[in-house]
Amino acid sequence: MKAYLLLVVLTFLSAPAAAANERYYREDGTEIRYYLDNAEAENLLVIFQGSDCNNVRHMKSVNTIWEAFDTDSALLTIEKYGIDDSLAYASGERDDCPADYLKHDTMAQRIKDGVQLIEALRPSYREITLAGGSEGGSIAIGVAAQTPNLHAVLALNSGSSSFQHDVEFSIQQTVPTEQLDEVLNGFRQLVKQVKESNEPFPIEVSGHGYAFWKDALARDLLQPLREIDAPVLVMQSADDESVDPERTRQEVKKIIAGGAKNVTLKMMPGLDHGFRDSSGASRLREQIEYAAAAVKTKSSSSAIPFLKAK
Repeated sequence: MKAYLLLVVLTFLSAPAAAANERYYREDGTEIRYYLDNAEAENLLVIFQGSDCNNVRHMKSVNTIWEAFDTDSALLTIEKYGIDDSLAYASGERDDCPADYLKHDTMAQRIKDGVQLIEALRPSYREITLAGGSEGGSIAIGVAAQTPNLHAVLALNSGSSSFQHDVEFSIQQTVPTEQLDEVLNGFRQLVKQVKESNEPFPIEVSGHGYAFWKDALARDLLQPLREIDAPVLVMQSADDESVDPERTRQEVKKIIAGGAKNVTLKMMPGLDHGFRDSSGASRLREQIEYAAAAVKTKSSSSAIPFLKAK
């Protein structure tokens, strides 16, 4: 036994440091663009951005999560298909999303890219934690379901099992009453057309093309929670208008009751999708600090415990 433990220690100590300039490629030959900051660190934090058409380097929330969770860890961020650091930041709708992004970006592709990079970098790190907000939270749990032996997973305002339901919920919360029926009917017609189509057709809705919508509408976004062996903390803002917080609460509770004892749900009263309170102040940092403290107190294989709420 002692000889075995010594071998494990020596293997860990001899593991090469991750190289931030190593190149990795998809099956179609395109390069997976990524950034590895503080690469020499002992542990790795992987953060997946949300649904916007932007270079991940421009996402301030990513740095906030890194700083609040564990700034001493290495940080891995991964660009979506077709996006690189030449794409300028833009908030809201934009008309310059790269053609390759609109054609190829899907949740499935993001999950595949994440799994590939994490497996390549795994030998260089002692602990690997995944985190993501909104769509990024769905990607984090999707990757975690295919990646064993993770330290922890944080899914932030990633919503319910149904992408269509959450979009319709958001429409109902944000569209003026006199326009609601027209907008909902238009969206449902789009959904029907995408679901029933066998061939791609040109669309760009909310910064996404046909491939994204076809993939997202067919997914059960919470199913991966049943397949993850690592502790998972699902954090959901109760005043979220971009996803349905009550349906999310009910579905995650059902998954936990069904046997996923490694999953913990934390509802956050008074916060919106961007972790802002009623005064508009961001509470993202303090919520991530809560998550970091909770992760540190867990035992090696248990669920992430509740701490005194912030």
